[in-house]
Amino acid sequence: MTMANRLKARAPWALPALLIPLALWILWSELGPIARAAPPAPDRAVTISATALDGVGSQIGPFRLTGALALRSEDAGFGGLSGLAAAGEGRLVAVTDAGQWLTLTPQDVAGRLAGVGAARMAGVASGAEKSDLDSEAIVLTPDGRTLISMEQRHRILVLKGQAPPFQPEGLIFHTAAASWPPNGGGESLALLPGGETLWISEDARLAPGVAMALLTAADGTTRQIGIPVPEHFAPTDVTVLDGQRLLLLHRKFDGVSVEAAITLVDLAPVLAGGDSATMRPLVRWGRDAPWPIDNMEGLTLVRAGGRTMLFLVSDDNFNPAQRTLLLRLELVNPLDGAQSP
Repeated sequence: MTMANRLKARAPWALPALLIPLALWILWSELGPIARAAPPAPDRAVTISATALDGVGSQIGPFRLTGALALRSEDAGFGGLSGLAAAGEGRLVAVTDAGQWLTLTPQDVAGRLAGVGAARMAGVASGAEKSDLDSEAIVLTPDGRTLISMEQRHRILVLKGQAPPFQPEGLIFHTAAASWPPNGGGESLALLPGGETLWISEDARLAPGVAMALLTAADGTTRQIGIPVPEHFAPTDVTVLDGQRLLLLHRKFDGVSVEAAITLVDLAPVLAGGDSATMRPLVRWGRDAPWPIDNMEGLTLVRAGGRTMLFLVSDDNFNPAQRTLLLRLELVNPLDGAQSP
């Protein structure tokens, strides 16, 4: 007679009593303790120092560099800037890999970017793991909401309002995004003038040199499209240029070499019912170029006083060997056929 049968014969409840602790031990071993989600980081003022960098005045392609700063802060949450948007009154807003929001106002002296001021940070999400907090792109909508692309568990976080305190409104999931690589998901997010939302994967490909993207119409209908990208580059942020064209930021970063590029993406074929946009390279630079460079991940467009400017930020990965850069480029050679947004 086996031990189990002996126990069963002596006391019918003995075997279940032994199996329950065993099952609990297996669950603990496999799943571990349930992590408690930390609340969002509090809204707070932060002090950011800025160091001016070389290269201002140099031109690559149609853009001239009019500002280049290396930013530092003693705030533990500062860093990991991965998405950028232009807010009102000259403010910029970024999101970080650690689920926080940073607002700041670039300061201009004699036409050059001299520093940043009025900086604040706050959390945009609660979480216990990086998959809960990995914010990669941000869009401020005309109706006063905020959309944030979250990587790892690919989703779009919808918030009411565009400043703290943040009020969660909902989440947007797309089945097609479930196949995107965990750390190569929706790095780029844009809201088009016609009401369509474009969500571009960093690493998922439909074919070599064609990034996978999801285009959602104003009525909620979603379809998969292709966005051409330069060879060996990954798209990291996007900004709307006009009714059908985008400026797309790309990076090539492998820990040894680093490059960045900006392309002009035309969505006209897609908006007419096609399945792939067209692309034209505009700018590409690396360590040997006159412009500063690091792991470039954030991009937004600002029009003011008849000038068209791009702001770019880099993600330092919270690594002391990297830098948080803020660059400002001015479009000095107009792109053919540019429309009003």
